[in-house]
Amino acid sequence: MRKTMLPMTAGAILTAIVLFLTACAPPREQAAAGEVYWAPKDPPPAAYALDVKVKAEGENVSLTASGKISFTNTAGRPLTVLAFEWPVKPSKEFAAAVSGRPLKVLNGERNMPLTTPLLLALPEPVGPYEKVVVDVRFTGGAALNAGQVHFGLWYPRLWWEGSPVRDSFRVKLETPPGFVAAVSGRLDSASGVYSNDCVTTHFGLFLSNTMRAERREAGGVELTALFTEKGRECALFCLAAAADIVPFYNKWLGYYPHASLYILPGDARPMGGYPYASGMVVIHGQETFDPARGEKENDWWRWITAHEIGHQYWGESVMSGDVLGNYSDAWLMIGMGICADKEYMLRRGHGWDRHRGFIDGYLGGVKAGNDTTLDAPPSLLKTQKYDRNNVLIHGKGFAVLSALETALGREAFDRVYRRTVREYAGKRLEWREFRRIAEAGAGESLTWFFEDWVKSNKVLECRVAAKTSVPAEGGYASEVRIEYGMNSVRMPVPVQASFEDGTAQTATTDRLARMNLLRFVSRAPLKDVILDPDGRLGLVRDAIPQTTAEIEEAVEDLDWTGTGEAALEFFRNPETAAVKTPHVWFKLGLLLFDGGFYPESLGAFRKCREVSTAKGDVFGALVWMGNINDLQGNREAAVSCYTEAVKNDPGWTLQHDQYGLRINKAWVEERLRSPFKWSR
Repeated sequence: MRKTMLPMTAGAILTAIVLFLTACAPPREQAAAGEVYWAPKDPPPAAYALDVKVKAEGENVSLTASGKISFTNTAGRPLTVLAFEWPVKPSKEFAAAVSGRPLKVLNGERNMPLTTPLLLALPEPVGPYEKVVVDVRFTGGAALNAGQVHFGLWYPRLWWEGSPVRDSFRVKLETPPGFVAAVSGRLDSASGVYSNDCVTTHFGLFLSNTMRAERREAGGVELTALFTEKGRECALFCLAAAADIVPFYNKWLGYYPHASLYILPGDARPMGGYPYASGMVVIHGQETFDPARGEKENDWWRWITAHEIGHQYWGESVMSGDVLGNYSDAWLMIGMGICADKEYMLRRGHGWDRHRGFIDGYLGGVKAGNDTTLDAPPSLLKTQKYDRNNVLIHGKGFAVLSALETALGREAFDRVYRRTVREYAGKRLEWREFRRIAEAGAGESLTWFFEDWVKSNKVLECRVAAKTSVPAEGGYASEVRIEYGMNSVRMPVPVQASFEDGTAQTATTDRLARMNLLRFVSRAPLKDVILDPDGRLGLVRDAIPQTTAEIEEAVEDLDWTGTGEAALEFFRNPETAAVKTPHVWFKLGLLLFDGGFYPESLGAFRKCREVSTAKGDVFGALVWMGNINDLQGNREAAVSCYTEAVKNDPGWTLQHDQYGLRINKAWVEERLRSPFKWSR
């Protein structure tokens, strides 16, 4: 491509930043001490006013632009260095100045490559609450491929350590003849300017000389679909769907983020879509659309259109505070977006099956043994090498919010949802802040919910353990026993009991009780019991194999008293045999003792003795082996254990406050003279 040099004017003396740093950066030792880059905790939004000209010569498409980028320093300290997302390449040029004074490039003198971010020193510090206007000129280019021009990030964007910012744009665009354009803004025909005050991902620009465009207005929003001739029917169907979806969202949520929306075709396969840029969405596979397939086929295209439009709220208007950069990795943004299209599809009578598919995708990952901790530290994140996008981000992300809706109730969840999308428009939202809003809406602490669903790999494991139905006065009395899994997420689960006369009753489990006994009175005998009758929960009914680490964590979480039956299940679980941590076996032994399961308790302490050579472990295990043998009437075996324990005395005291016991060498020597006795 032919390189175009930018002219210099007296009104704006700009330094062209090309590839030769020696022409624009002083030696390292001359760099000012105050030229240090830092990003405000809450970066300021910027206003971009750009004049853009695009030219096409064969397959080469060039872009030249000039304009101003302005913002106010909202931080409490001066800014001395700005960073721009802008790769310097032979095909691109960039010049920047403030009040006619060029900005100095720092990358070269600090031994940093000329790639993003590009660091530029301001001629004067910008103090707190001061405004700065940066004059910019730049060039870029792209290739015309199959009649399409994708520019990507075509302008130098201010970079704040990856934190998303909602900027405003005024772009005057001149395009080549014969091309249609899709732009992240609404065109004012009088001025020729595209405007958008809600640009988060980036201000998008797409051109095509083979596609056509159709437009319509709905709810005050200009809707445009670009399409090939073969994809025309699908594009028009999605455009008509958008004309219903946008007003629905607008009325339900109180606003729509943009004054315009563009729908673009994508890959040849119908595999969903993605946000192309702010106010622009891609829907794949449009050329495969076949209206003859009927309403089920149409529902898929209607849903994917609603889904992608939903992300103009979640990710664009409400920005992710959990993930820097691409919000598609943020489970909360994706989950809340799915909640939007779920609400649209349900209220328009299109059913729940598609959204159940997200939950089933998550459960498929669970059954495959994947760790699905959402709030995972980097060390765990590296091990999540499965299809995180579908299983975790989309699947579990939505499953968690669907479970929260079940726990709060539909009306309460709807209030929380609508409050969040309004209060956080233009702000960054972290899942912990969403939890605070949910707790305010529920009027209770939701620690029990978010700790299990978000910060752990626990699964909602619940099953019908037993059911009876017997004649009683006036009809039948039925009892249903519901049992949570050992390490299950604990949340209220709806239970539907159906009876032989066609009637049904619904009850809800108590999350605090591992075993729930639900009672029903009816005119006819009990016919069936269904957990989660509406299918809104990511619930498994069969025990899922646990890893050694999960078993250890679950045992450590058990209370020291009153959990003997749970300890018995762990002891009998064949997978527990692989545990090699002495403390886990020691705790199991104590919990089994507490529950009166003496033979199993003895086995757990014996295992603790086997897996450790540390004196403290050996001493404790042997003492309790002696205690249990005494309680079982095996005095000779008890004395043998006590004798060996004395030989392994670690020199400190074991303290069991729950029993008022302080065990040390002297205490064991007393047991050699008199047996251990215990009564509840």
